[in-house]
Amino acid sequence: MTLVFLGGEVPSHRGLLVNNGVKAVGINYWALKRRGLPKTKDYLLSERYDPDIQIFVDSGSLTSLKSNLSRMELEAYCEEYQDWVSLNEERIAGATEFRHPHLADDWIQNQREEFWAYTIPGVFWPIWEPDQGPMELVNLAKNYENIAIPGSAIETELTLSARIRALKTQFDFDLHGMACAKPDNLRQVPFTTASTLSWLSPMMRGETIVWDGMKLVRYPKSMKAQARPRYKRIIENAGLDFGKIMNDDPNEVTRLTIWSYLQLEKSLDKNRPLLSDNSDDRDDPGNAETGGLVPVNSDPEVRKELTPREPSERATLPVLGVTNNLVVEKDETGRDVLRNAPMLSSTAQSLRQCDTCFVAATCPAFKVQSACAFNLPVEVKTKDQLRALLNSIIEMQAQRVAFARYSEELNGGYPDPNTGQEIDRLFKVVEQLKKLESNNEFVRMTLERQTSGGILSNLFGDRASVLKELPNDGLSEDQVTGIIVDQIED
Repeated sequence: MTLVFLGGEVPSHRGLLVNNGVKAVGINYWALKRRGLPKTKDYLLSERYDPDIQIFVDSGSLTSLKSNLSRMELEAYCEEYQDWVSLNEERIAGATEFRHPHLADDWIQNQREEFWAYTIPGVFWPIWEPDQGPMELVNLAKNYENIAIPGSAIETELTLSARIRALKTQFDFDLHGMACAKPDNLRQVPFTTASTLSWLSPMMRGETIVWDGMKLVRYPKSMKAQARPRYKRIIENAGLDFGKIMNDDPNEVTRLTIWSYLQLEKSLDKNRPLLSDNSDDRDDPGNAETGGLVPVNSDPEVRKELTPREPSERATLPVLGVTNNLVVEKDETGRDVLRNAPMLSSTAQSLRQCDTCFVAATCPAFKVQSACAFNLPVEVKTKDQLRALLNSIIEMQAQRVAFARYSEELNGGYPDPNTGQEIDRLFKVVEQLKKLESNNEFVRMTLERQTSGGILSNLFGDRASVLKELPNDGLSEDQVTGIIVDQIED
């Protein structure tokens, strides 16, 4: 998944993005036109961007154009936009079509057939909106390689994620989110690209956006003095100036935001290639690793001897508790003696600190430069305590199953394999509790003997042969004949 940073039409923005490692830049043509295009020469993207930068273009028809424009003005603007796309076609990785509420669907379809059908394959991005209906989404997936969807559609259409996943199993197309960079939406919908202008919010509105190592967190301007110190270590490890960020330097705060969004992009990119090289010359790296110098293959230096600690400086590892119990043992002479035997146990003490805790952004007890406010006093030493622990786990797991099912229903009822896994886990814990509470007593015997007499003869002796005989010396010949005749007549 590729994040597209919008705002490339502004030279200062373009410089910030390119200088901070961004490889996908978005341009709003309407904003570019308002800034003023050159009058004596063409505006060529190849002159302003390096070849390794991907450029994505938005017509601005849905987000920027005024609603009071006449049909003639809209059509004239559409013609300018298409001419500019044709001029820069070889440098554009994707361009959205011109779509406006004042233009009929027939006119838009005509533009697709007369202009966009002759562009480079993959450049054209038709736009789907919720008011077009689900069948139009199916038609676009069937006929086009790319589909662009506004971010607002994802917020209003709760079943959109399930529908798109179902369509991708039938048709081969790429999905592109317009102005959509909410992490929850990016994880829910299978986007190929998603554009965002949020990276400018810290510069323009004083917000704080930072990657905390696991997720992207965002704070309003009123919380920047409280939030930014939490991530001092992360900011410094990213090579940024923490002092400038605390002083609200616009460029440094923006660099932090760009870095954070790039980390989000990496976390979402599950199709990244492995760190391997299958080329023919993979065993001959040349000077890539040595820099032209002769490598030194001598043995590494032996680690220096460590200075032993004083006994008073040693302490028990704080994640474990130790209690002393009196036990009776035999000494060398055979006499009983009492001795303190250390016994390991769990401890409620925690080494977590608010400044480095991964839930600091949402914890209600967060306090700067403080230890964790919560303890976990868990003790499982008796059967009743174990039963209570399993009961609490069953209740928590049942809540997870219910919430997973609720999320499944919100997504149109599409079966989620995670829900099934949570149900299986619930049954496993219930099974463990049933084994704990089971009081059944039984004796199981397995007897085997390979003899001619059989197992009953070996167990019961001569009396076993009596069991094979019929009572009263069996049936006489006349009785047997009578039985046969009766069966024949019936």
